[in-house]
Amino acid sequence: MKLQNLSALKREKERIENEGYLSDCWIAKYSPANSDKIYHQIRSRKAIFNGKKTKHIPNSELAYFQNLVQNGQLLQKIEKAIQKLKAKKLSSREVLASSASDEHYTPSGYIELARSVMGSIDIDPASSEIAQRWVKAEIFYTIKDNGLDKTWNGNLWLNPPYGKHISLWTEKAVSEFDQGNIQQAVLLVRPAPASSWYMDLSKRFAKCETYRRICFINANGEAQKQPPHGNVFFYLGEQEQLFREVFSTIGVVSKVM
Repeated sequence: MKLQNLSALKREKERIENEGYLSDCWIAKYSPANSDKIYHQIRSRKAIFNGKKTKHIPNSELAYFQNLVQNGQLLQKIEKAIQKLKAKKLSSREVLASSASDEHYTPSGYIELARSVMGSIDIDPASSEIAQRWVKAEIFYTIKDNGLDKTWNGNLWLNPPYGKHISLWTEKAVSEFDQGNIQQAVLLVRPAPASSWYMDLSKRFAKCETYRRICFINANGEAQKQPPHGNVFFYLGEQEQLFREVFSTIGVVSKVM
C-alpha cells in the first residue's frame, strides 16, 4: 500500500466499506479423513457466522470470500495509516504550540539590515501581528497558521523559534532555497556549533556572528533585559559581498571556503 495522502486513504477506505470486507478472518484448507478432496473454510477469531467461528465455502464462492478477507486486511492497514498521518499532523501543531512561549521578535534595526541586502522581505513564516509593524513582509504566518506547512517564495526573513524544533525551520529554509522557491534569505538563529543543523548552515552559507547579544522583543512588545545567548545571521543567496558589507557593521562576517 503506497497511499500516503490522507484524502486518498479516506477514499480508499470508503471504497472498501462500500464493496464489503471481513475483519480478523482468514481462509483455511482442509481435507476430510481418507479423502483427497480439498475444501475451504473461512475462519474468524469471534463467532460471526450465525454464532459460529467457521463457515464452509463452496468453490464457486471462494474468490468472493478471498476478496472480502483481503479487503479486511487492507482496511486495517489503511486505518493505521490514517491514524499515523493524523498523529503526524497533530505533532506539527504541537511543535508550534510548544514554541508559543518562545516567541521573540527582532528589533527593527536588524530587519532593515536584512532588507537592505535582499531589497525586500517577501515572506516571514514565523512571525506575529506585532512583528509585522516593522517587518512588513508581503506574506507572513503566525503560530496559528503553521508556517512549516506552507510553501515559501521570494526573499525570506526567518527568525525561528529557538527551541528544540529549530532545525525544522532551518532545514525547510534550505530546502526551499535549493528548490528555487526562495531567491534570498536571512536567517537569525542562536549559535549551536555542536548541532547538525547549525553545522549544515555553516558549511554552505555566509554568516555574521554579532558583537552584541540581541535584545529581542517578546509577545507583549517589550524588549528583553538580559539576552541569554549570542546570535548569528546566515545569508542564502547571490549577494554575499553586499551581506558582508552591511552586516560587518554589527559583527564578524565569515564563510567556509
